[in-house]
Amino acid sequence: MTTINRSSDISGSRLGSLSTAGKIRFVAFTLVALAIIMTNLVMTPTYLLVSPATGWFQEMGIHQVHDMTVAALIWFAFIIPMALLLYHPTDRVNTILPPLVAAVSIAVMAFLAGSFLFEGFLIGSALALAALVLHPAGRSLARFDRVESLDRRLVGLYVIAAIPLLVYAGFEVAKQIGRVDEHALFVHYGGMAVVAFLVVLMGALAVFRRRDWRFATWSAGLLAGYVGVVSIAFPTGESSVGPLAGSLLLLWAVVFVAGVEYVRRGDAEAIEPRAETEAEPA
Repeated sequence: MTTINRSSDISGSRLGSLSTAGKIRFVAFTLVALAIIMTNLVMTPTYLLVSPATGWFQEMGIHQVHDMTVAALIWFAFIIPMALLLYHPTDRVNTILPPLVAAVSIAVMAFLAGSFLFEGFLIGSALALAALVLHPAGRSLARFDRVESLDRRLVGLYVIAAIPLLVYAGFEVAKQIGRVDEHALFVHYGGMAVVAFLVVLMGALAVFRRRDWRFATWSAGLLAGYVGVVSIAFPTGESSVGPLAGSLLLLWAVVFVAGVEYVRRGDAEAIEPRAETEAEPA
């Protein structure tokens, strides 16, 4: 009899079935994940932490777009991913990436800007790196696991947004490095660049990688959609992409999430009956 194993060979195991070393690693990873969550909740000013919800109704001056978007980055790149990683972390091979990418990138730009935020993000980088090393999936994190068949529609949809977002990120990095103002001191330009880059990175993983595609899809879509809505609401704010580009970005986010969900679910339904047929006695 031939069978097909549809689950990942690194899917989450119960703690009781792990070896002693595995249990220690799992506990250490959990503690680091909790440390990242608590660090961001405690060290981020309350007004900034809640600004994705309250910023629409309060005046935040020249930092309106920056503060609201950077606050969303804190939630989407640190708090939410690490909270998700507390449940079946071995399945979440994409979810571990945003904390590391965001912390290291911002730490580097904070250092170059001589920002007081450098020490905080240096600690965040160390914690994110520790989480990566301790991740229960181990070396399989590096295994890409491409989708069996690329959908050209999704690839095209991805490229449509990836190119302008990378250009936008480049402009923001140039401002972060080349300007000396409040925005650069608070690494606001750098934060906006990281948001754009994360949309591109997570979008690529959603389209091309088989494992943990749903987090990558929704992460890219929610971040892109949020930047779009903020740009529509505050078109003259620093780093706003404006109402037209914001509307297009929001539309792309909705279509991208819906498209990936539709294609991936269709692929799963196609694999299911094939797997059942191949599992029947020869």
